[in-house]
Amino acid sequence: MTESHTPVSIELFAYPWDIVDDGPARFAEECRGLGVTRLHVATAYHSGKFLLPRSSRRKVHFAESGTAYVPLDASELGKLQPLLSPLAALKWLEELAGTGMPLSGWTVFHHNSRLGSMCGQWTTRNVFGDPYPFALCPSHEEVRDYSVSLAKAVARLGFFSTVDLETIGFLGYFHGHHHEVNAGPLGPLEKFLLSLCFCDGCRNSAVRDDIAVDELATQVRDLLLLKLKADDSNSSNRTNMEQIAALLAQSSELAQFIRMRMNRVTGLVKNIHAEVAPVKVSAFTSSFVGSPSNIWMEGVSMAHLRDTVETFHLLAYTSDSGAVNDDLLFCIAQVKDPAKLNLTLNLGLPLTPDLGDAVTKVMFAEKHGVRRFSFFNYGFLGEGRLRWIAELAYALRGGKIASSHG
Repeated sequence: MTESHTPVSIELFAYPWDIVDDGPARFAEECRGLGVTRLHVATAYHSGKFLLPRSSRRKVHFAESGTAYVPLDASELGKLQPLLSPLAALKWLEELAGTGMPLSGWTVFHHNSRLGSMCGQWTTRNVFGDPYPFALCPSHEEVRDYSVSLAKAVARLGFFSTVDLETIGFLGYFHGHHHEVNAGPLGPLEKFLLSLCFCDGCRNSAVRDDIAVDELATQVRDLLLLKLKADDSNSSNRTNMEQIAALLAQSSELAQFIRMRMNRVTGLVKNIHAEVAPVKVSAFTSSFVGSPSNIWMEGVSMAHLRDTVETFHLLAYTSDSGAVNDDLLFCIAQVKDPAKLNLTLNLGLPLTPDLGDAVTKVMFAEKHGVRRFSFFNYGFLGEGRLRWIAELAYALRGGKIASSHG
């Protein structure tokens, strides 16, 4: 247990369309009433279909792929540039900053179906050579240049004290793609192997690091083919994380390849950190790989980046509070300082079944020294669940919640 006298920070993620619909001043006032002390506002984001239960303008919103919602200077960007939304021309961000609410620029980097479809040569390719158009690969110089220039452009707007780096690593096989179908029994092992990138950029990096990449590709391909052909071997998705550990322990090529990926992402984040200073950077774990501690699968190393980033957003997106708490302890061990962690909960269904579930998670984290708590997402939550933020803030600041049920 770690005792701290640092004030608790209550933070909220929000999309520009919700801020514009409500009006920046009214939006900030409502957030303050909930106890929110920092907002993470989307600056560049991926596509999505979102249900907005409280919106007076629309109930379903479709976000365009690879779109920026803030007035980025095109001259600061290189070959790859996000699409600019009409919202970027409005003064919503300036007005929001004028309310005095501390802001972080929540920015999505390598998850970009628009740019990936346009520039397939710079996307992730699995061991069979299939491209993943939603995933830009950071082994390519052009992609790294894009990420650095995008972060600099967001920082130079002058409204953010931190740039949030979402999907700054290697994206995996699972995406939640339009009509995504998997009829075979894909467990953690199969998804992990299908997530490994063998594009020209990754292969060239492996050769420079003296990794036997062709031998590794054969290992991965043979194992996947064996698994995928045996689709009658079981009746459900298997939990086979232990097989990943066994493979890493026995394949020196795979262990070296994973290290290479982490070094690539670590170098990129450190470069961004240097370029955007004095603005700080924060890193995300990923809901694509399950538990926050699995973020190494995307090349993000908490241990390597703990002295570079201001905080790690732990996307604890599961209703299993025991799993969240156990994973939190592992993450604390990686970063050494619990103040480096920002426990991030999606308060919607089915990830948070009731208020008591959220209370259990945040109070365990607070007891172990975590001081920052973020909630997702302003536009997605109904009135009752949005008010939970105020109750959680009250509990984290020493109050007692009378009822812990939704």
